[in-house]
Amino acid sequence: MKRIATLLLLAFSIQAHAGLFDDNVARQQLNDLRDAQAQAQKKNDERLMQLEAGNGRSIELLGQLEKLRQELSTLRGQNEVLQFNLDEAAKRQKDLYTDLDARMRAMELAKVESKAAAVVSEQQQLDDIVQLSRTGKHKEAILGFQKFITDNSSSALVSTAWYWMGTSQTALKGFKGAQNSFQQVLASNDETRAPDALFGLAIVANAQGDKKSSRKYLLQLIEKYPQAEKAAAAKKALLATD
Repeated sequence: MKRIATLLLLAFSIQAHAGLFDDNVARQQLNDLRDAQAQAQKKNDERLMQLEAGNGRSIELLGQLEKLRQELSTLRGQNEVLQFNLDEAAKRQKDLYTDLDARMRAMELAKVESKAAAVVSEQQQLDDIVQLSRTGKHKEAILGFQKFITDNSSSALVSTAWYWMGTSQTALKGFKGAQNSFQQVLASNDETRAPDALFGLAIVANAQGDKKSSRKYLLQLIEKYPQAEKAAAAKKALLATD
């Protein structure tokens, strides 16, 4: 009886221990499951955070991209404005150059016309004085030639004025002044008037009784200007002195 009681107690103890063991296993499995769930939750949270961070960066990048697009659009607009202004400036500059060129051409034309008018005026003035010499008004003519030379010192007509003044001086027997006037013609290198001046010098020398000098001027005229109108007169004068 005692032995049976012992066996029963042992059996109960084993069953109790087995039940306790099953509870521990269950608890351990539950804890493992919770740990697994916690790990999975942690991973899910980390992935979610990564996704949120990635989304945040994507949104930030999209914002930056949109900002860049706006800036590019602004720059394009500014570039179009600058190009328009540049085109307008180039057009204005071209118009300015065209207008300036036209003005300069007009000024040059005005200068040419003014110069031509001045030459005509000078020629008319000289012709009027020469007419005084031709009509025998030599004193008035000499004063007119002197004034013309002073007022128009750079004119191409000055050598002609000197020649005709020498002619009037010769007519008035102002030989020294006439000789100076004819020498002024030669000094001007006016080849059209030089033959006349040489002939005038020959006349002055002859009037003063200097036949040698007169002949020298006549020979110089014939040798240097054989085609001149005065060359024929010089040859006749030489024949007359022989």
